[in-house]
Amino acid sequence: MDRRLSGSPREKRSAPWATGAAGRPLSRWSAAAGLLLGALVALGLYAPAAWLSDAMARLTQGRVLLIEPQGTVWHGQATLGLGSGPDSPGVATLPGRVHWHLGLVWPSGFTPAVMVHLEHPGVLSQPLRWHLMRQAGGWQVALQPGSAPGIPTLQAPATWLTGLGAPWNTLQPSGRLSLEIQQLQWGFTPGAPPSAQMALRLVILNAASRVSTLPVLGHYEFTIQGGPDMALALTSRAGSSLLLEGQGRWTPGRQVEFRGQASAAPGREEALSNLLNIIGRREGARSIIALGRPLEARPATAPLE
Repeated sequence: MDRRLSGSPREKRSAPWATGAAGRPLSRWSAAAGLLLGALVALGLYAPAAWLSDAMARLTQGRVLLIEPQGTVWHGQATLGLGSGPDSPGVATLPGRVHWHLGLVWPSGFTPAVMVHLEHPGVLSQPLRWHLMRQAGGWQVALQPGSAPGIPTLQAPATWLTGLGAPWNTLQPSGRLSLEIQQLQWGFTPGAPPSAQMALRLVILNAASRVSTLPVLGHYEFTIQGGPDMALALTSRAGSSLLLEGQGRWTPGRQVEFRGQASAAPGREEALSNLLNIIGRREGARSIIALGRPLEARPATAPLE
């Protein structure tokens, strides 16, 4: 047999398909690629929870904080805090720890989404489930219906609000917060203002303040509804000594616009005089609350159910 047809052992080892461009065996490149791929997978699976904490602080501009995170981005826990912005001098935290679990789901067709499962015993009435999905060149986070009956509710002491800074750190409120989350959807696209659809009701029961001598000021309700231009409404419940009312609107990425007033119930004028001076601009017996530019005419929004 002609040796040129079969090829010598030396010729076989130096064949073009057996070596790389520099004459190195391809097996070395394969091993290096395998190590790199394995490192990337391990990094994704075991990314520290601190990465999620940093992302949350940047996304909320330092107002919602995950403190002392433990675990990974996919399965972790942290203390939930409120701050007044980057490098906030004081942060108010909730007791206990919030636990999260992330995983991939396919809610519609072949489009995957990241499922976020949140639990906070003693604070959340039931676990919250969110879907983070790609949509129209950006991303959307939407609250999903839970398996438990009823509306998900967050319960917290009113002192938690002091972490947001002024005016809460001056008023030093006390009482009980109850936040009902009926709808919460947030969309963000690079280079464009965020968009949102919300239906939230915040109830403050047995509200009090250190700048008032009254043990209880009253009970109040604040709602946010609509999207992307959301309606704000503040009302007082029957029996309140401090009477609050107001309306406003908020579009994510823009300044909040709100106009309201505060006054004292008959017989409570002297006890609430100092507090009314702090809340807003005094006009006789009333205190005017104004945030942002004057409100423009807007269509009526259906009330929360």
